[in-house]
Amino acid sequence: MLISVIVPVYNTKEYLSFCLESILNQTYKNIEVIVVDDGSEDGSLEICMEYADRDSRVTVIKNAHQGVVLARRSGADKAKGEYCIFVDSDDWIAENLIESVLALTDEGSADIVNFNIRTVEGSKETEWLYTVPEGVYGPQDMEGVYGRMMFDFENGRPGIIQSLCSKLIKTKILRASMEAVDGRITMGEDAAIVYKAMLLAKKAAVTNRCFYFYRVHSGSMYHSKDENIFFEMSCFQKYMQSIFSDYSKKYKLDEQLKFYLMSFIRKGVEDLYGLKLRDLYRIPFRTSDLKGKFILYGAGSVGKSYYRQLIQIDSVKLVSWMDQGLAGRQIYGREIESPTVLSYAEFDMVLIAVKDGKIAEEIRKQLSVQIPDKKILWGAPKINWWERELDI
Repeated sequence: MLISVIVPVYNTKEYLSFCLESILNQTYKNIEVIVVDDGSEDGSLEICMEYADRDSRVTVIKNAHQGVVLARRSGADKAKGEYCIFVDSDDWIAENLIESVLALTDEGSADIVNFNIRTVEGSKETEWLYTVPEGVYGPQDMEGVYGRMMFDFENGRPGIIQSLCSKLIKTKILRASMEAVDGRITMGEDAAIVYKAMLLAKKAAVTNRCFYFYRVHSGSMYHSKDENIFFEMSCFQKYMQSIFSDYSKKYKLDEQLKFYLMSFIRKGVEDLYGLKLRDLYRIPFRTSDLKGKFILYGAGSVGKSYYRQLIQIDSVKLVSWMDQGLAGRQIYGREIESPTVLSYAEFDMVLIAVKDGKIAEEIRKQLSVQIPDKKILWGAPKINWWERELDI
């Protein structure tokens, strides 16, 4: 079975050879590599041509600069394979990607295989997450996927990863999903294609095995600023609404879209106004149960969220905010104290404000030397993907 690998290229000379080598060295050899140069000006096109001369599986399409949506469409139009995958030219893939995901197509009967991505930023690596469980979903199962694919309300994030680069898609489904996409969409262009493809698919597979590596660098879209983001968000919203209008309201696709748009809003506020929208870490206890004199331990991101919540609870008096590493600093006009405050302050509870349970347990052990364990309170912070708070 022939598989088409589509690589849109725009000024990524520094990373391009590494990307193409990862594709050409696949354990599965029956591939065609369609490289679409989107008007590069840095010598990327010359590298593409060198690979085409060296390997007959490589074809180069030369385009004027039109953006990634149209570059990908150009590649898909030329594809001869039964399935397509996309690889961005500054990223790379595992050598067994195609062989492994083909094995999940159930002998070619699956329209889409969803696999995982790892973000690589220097030495920091982060895997993405599907909340839709691993498995193969036939026609009778797809309705359950529709209700959580763009936004899983129970888990607070997209159920199906929105990246087009995390998909093996049947070429006929891909073309049908790309044909009407508004070329003005540059934020959400992957989602515009992926979620329509999922709606068209009669059978799909999901695996959390990671085969794709997304490189974050200074020139990545990840770091780019876009002054037209709210216009582009409007284009994306209208386009998705037009697609969703053909499907039953029971899937709550319009509601999923509204929550999904929070990622655009966050980036727009930060890019245009220089304001930071932070993750909102909710105190994992009912506010009605929080009473008395409290000491807040931790002045990082979680501690700041907790502080803003605690000062609004009438039944709580915050007698101290302490942090060993930040003692003496002023945050929100309040001085952070050292843990020595425990020796003289009058309090009922110490609330630990950290995400990691292991770190919280270490803090608890340190505190229990000075105070009774029953006065120490910790729970994993509640984080909802769509919720943000302004941190000026």
